[in-house]
Amino acid sequence: MKTPWHTPSLRGVLGDWVFYPALMTAEQIAKSVMPSKDIRESKALDDYLQRDLKPRVNKIVSYLKARDTRFFNAILLGVFDSAPNWVEFDLGKVAEKLQLGDLSEEQSSMGLLTFSGNEKIFAIDGQHRVEAIKTGHDEFADRLKQDQYPVIFLAHLDNKEGKVRTRRLFCDININAVSVSKGDKAIINEDDLSAIVTRRLFAEYPHFKGGEEIAVTEKIEQVSKDGKERFTSLLALFTVCQKLRKLYKRRRGTAENSPENVADFQKVVASFFDFVIKHEPALHRYFIKQETTPEQERKGNRSLVFRPIGLELLARLYVHFSIHKKLPVLEWALKNLSWKNPGGEWDGTVWSNGKVETKPKPTALDFVLYRLAELPAQKETGLRDKLREYRKDPTYELPKKAEMPSLKSQP
Repeated sequence: MKTPWHTPSLRGVLGDWVFYPALMTAEQIAKSVMPSKDIRESKALDDYLQRDLKPRVNKIVSYLKARDTRFFNAILLGVFDSAPNWVEFDLGKVAEKLQLGDLSEEQSSMGLLTFSGNEKIFAIDGQHRVEAIKTGHDEFADRLKQDQYPVIFLAHLDNKEGKVRTRRLFCDININAVSVSKGDKAIINEDDLSAIVTRRLFAEYPHFKGGEEIAVTEKIEQVSKDGKERFTSLLALFTVCQKLRKLYKRRRGTAENSPENVADFQKVVASFFDFVIKHEPALHRYFIKQETTPEQERKGNRSLVFRPIGLELLARLYVHFSIHKKLPVLEWALKNLSWKNPGGEWDGTVWSNGKVETKPKPTALDFVLYRLAELPAQKETGLRDKLREYRKDPTYELPKKAEMPSLKSQP
């Protein structure tokens, strides 16, 4: 049983949140505030949000240690498992003494929060400050003994809906305060369908092994984590979902993030990965036959599908052929055209002399569509001219189109 404690507090209402601005000492924060991993769908995703915790915390610790004029914004704290008790102050004597009249409205907003000590408290916003205060309390407690840190308590429901609501608040606060990175949005955004499905695929798609195949990193091209090469990055997975979004239209009369839309779009994205893993040779070798590794496939950038740019291009091709109901054409192409570098279909557009473009040029997609007789004839001259410029070869001519058997379109 933990020790009960209390703090003076205000009580307010904003939107559908009831909140309690209050004060906490360094000792109270050190003893009572826990990590925020309990609102994440996966520990690995929480680890990503903590990726730069140490460098920032060290800076704040130095600030606490060196500056007498230190000050913080309020730390936003979620409370679950047990609700603190709110006790209103009786302002009757104050009103009488100061002749202020009726203070019933003010009285309902001023009081004392009492905690049993069994509550679970975590930082919704201000994790770096919390960790710095904890470190400071361990290393120079006397210096922080008189500090009172402004905090705001929010009641957090410890269930699926409550976690979604709290994550949405986290995202709203950060979006309105500072720019949120694409990676953070992929993890915390509860309104963007692609972000939600990215997390679902990360945790649930069988070939990703509970997220083991996905590097949760800050940069889309950073596909290794903890010294291990992964299939791709979380940001690359997010980009794929964004590209495949064209294949899904939300149900009429529903919110984009409604459960039925999430489930349906998740199936769309899973179908894409099922398709390319089955038909693209390098992916089939890795995921199905287990005859290769990401390191081997990336050596010399020979298999671009193991690079985020290649995966994005596959998604864009899949969108094109799905919309035109010609997935059998893409299936044939993946199995019969060369996708290895040098000499592959992206040699000269994305791949050149062992180097890879980090952002796909329009010529990369158009070239493959041309090879498969899917590029409108009026665009062929423009494609040739762009490739001449890109290759720095004014004599370059487009190769022959692929000779494909007669393939039936999808019904």
